[in-house]
Amino acid sequence: MPPRYSTRPLPATPYLPGVSPRDQRPAETERRGAVDLDALATDDDFRYGLDLFNHGFPWEAHEIWEPLWFAAPRDRSERALLQGLIQLAAAAVKARSGKLDPARLLVRSACEYLALADSAVIDVRALGAALTVWAHDPAQPPPELTLR
Repeated sequence: MPPRYSTRPLPATPYLPGVSPRDQRPAETERRGAVDLDALATDDDFRYGLDLFNHGFPWEAHEIWEPLWFAAPRDRSERALLQGLIQLAAAAVKARSGKLDPARLLVRSACEYLALADSAVIDVRALGAALTVWAHDPAQPPPELTLR
């Protein structure tokens, strides 16, 4: 079982677009004001997104990370990290839906964003390497996300 980074409870069931009933779609996360990117590793939304992703809730992780990405200044490397994680979550959703070619394209996009990130929070080089391996068989579970 992957480690937990947040104390917030995980959802009962993952949402899968086109499969899950529409009324089970999680509520959209509100946009945030400024985010302290220098303290991203301790941001509870960021950490909860890691938990969601690692425990099989990629749609929900995407929804948690997106407001952080919107709030991140365009000139910060962490914005590329967040965009890469969002693309990775989208890839995991596609893979879970059996749409392996679109999942591979999203993995490629995630790797491109991660290559732009200089992160003290996540080892983006190791993650990029793990994603490259996963892209060969995205029907397998995606790699686990870990904090440095």
